[in-house]
Amino acid sequence: MQWNDEGYLLSKNNYSENSVIIEVFTLNHGKCSGIVYGGTSRKIKNYLQLGNKIYVNLKTKNENKLGYFKIEIIDPISPFFFDDNKKINCLFSSLNLLKIVLPELQSYNSIYILFSNFLNELKFSNNWIVHYIFWEMNLLKKIGFDMNLPSNYVEASYNKKKIITVNIDNENINVPSFIVDKKFYNIDTKSIYYALTFIGKFLKKNVLIPNNLNYPISRIKLENYFR
Repeated sequence: MQWNDEGYLLSKNNYSENSVIIEVFTLNHGKCSGIVYGGTSRKIKNYLQLGNKIYVNLKTKNENKLGYFKIEIIDPISPFFFDDNKKINCLFSSLNLLKIVLPELQSYNSIYILFSNFLNELKFSNNWIVHYIFWEMNLLKKIGFDMNLPSNYVEASYNKKKIITVNIDNENINVPSFIVDKKFYNIDTKSIYYALTFIGKFLKKNVLIPNNLNYPISRIKLENYFR
């Protein structure tokens, strides 16, 4: 079996002295893994920065065996954020979530496009963290965990924090109003933190704990930046 595709590098691990195993989220083939010969060489190693967009050519004898990738760089994304700890942790958090929640070799074109759009906001938008929050919510919705916040609305408290109470799984929970109103601008730091922790708890309860998965360290670091 052989195919070509584009995708984002989710993870990499040493395989041998000269090779690495990479995991890529591709446009047409979903999440897949393969071996890159020469992956430890200086040239290819520079391509294999987490989050980079790469062109991949996969060859494998069958779908049940690990194949071999040939790669080319399309867009070196991660170097944009090397000097920004918040953004690089945000990038790593998004990559870890995709790695955790997506099954192998199932196409998710809409999630791929959603992620591509988010990366553009991460690069160029001043309110990138708000876009990240809505990206997480949309990702959860697309894999079957829609919070239905507007329909679960209970009451609002229009104080300085603008807190709204929603009912999820028969539990009343206070959340910042901007994630219900889908507001992108003039969001204070505390509201960002409350939104991140709320979504984090939802993710842990509905996805991570039932599947015995660990909470991504990069996601914890991201929350702490806004504490």
